[in-house]
Amino acid sequence: MRIALIQQSIVPGDKQANYARAGTLVKKAAEQPGGRPDIIVLPELWSTGYALAELDSLASSNGEEEAEFLSELARRYGIWFAGGSVAAKTPRGITNRAQVIDRGGSLVATYDKVHLVPMLGEDKNLVAGDRRCLHTIEGVTFGLTICYDLRFGELLRKLTLEGAQALIISAEWPLARLSHWQALLKARAVENQCYVIAVNNCAMGDVPFAGHTQMLGPDGRKLCQLEFQEEIAMADIDPEAVNRIREAVPVFRDRRPELY
Repeated sequence: MRIALIQQSIVPGDKQANYARAGTLVKKAAEQPGGRPDIIVLPELWSTGYALAELDSLASSNGEEEAEFLSELARRYGIWFAGGSVAAKTPRGITNRAQVIDRGGSLVATYDKVHLVPMLGEDKNLVAGDRRCLHTIEGVTFGLTICYDLRFGELLRKLTLEGAQALIISAEWPLARLSHWQALLKARAVENQCYVIAVNNCAMGDVPFAGHTQMLGPDGRKLCQLEFQEEIAMADIDPEAVNRIREAVPVFRDRRPELY
């Protein structure tokens, strides 16, 4: 299974510019000479950026506008979209919502970010989700998370215990905490013995973002990584590699949950 990770330079508040950029990058990913990806992953809030004060006017009803845009691309290229979040206007308020769209263009799963980041004021402008999300795509089970969720190892461990073979982290992680991004991604891959697919914003505005989109294997090795450029990274998932790593180092068998 081939994954394309799209590192986008997101323009805060400019949906048309972001749609154009995303569309261009998706087309480029779909036409890669090494073979079309099965799944494309976008960054957090890829259509609006962190224009939090403007989200009341920017957010679409239940994220339907963005879902329709991605659905058309999914049908055109015959690919899945997993992760990549949008501002979704719901009866409870605006949520930070990841979407999963299948090759036929159907929206098949959503995840509302459960940990809202106070450092960027997200907790004052959005409402948190209240459930986890696992979705199986063509035999591989993915756990969806968004940005600040990465700091909460309990959530990612729970997703893994429930069957995740790969964890998706769509993010707008700031440059000031790049060292945390690198350390936490490797830790989550190693401790959960699963793939970690981490896609970040790379814009250098008033709040510069860290880029460094990457995919790690279940042994913690980097399979691909970008730096600060708007670009695409590609890598493959082999679910049997997860089984081999877990058999070689039987962390899950040796857990003592009655003690912690």
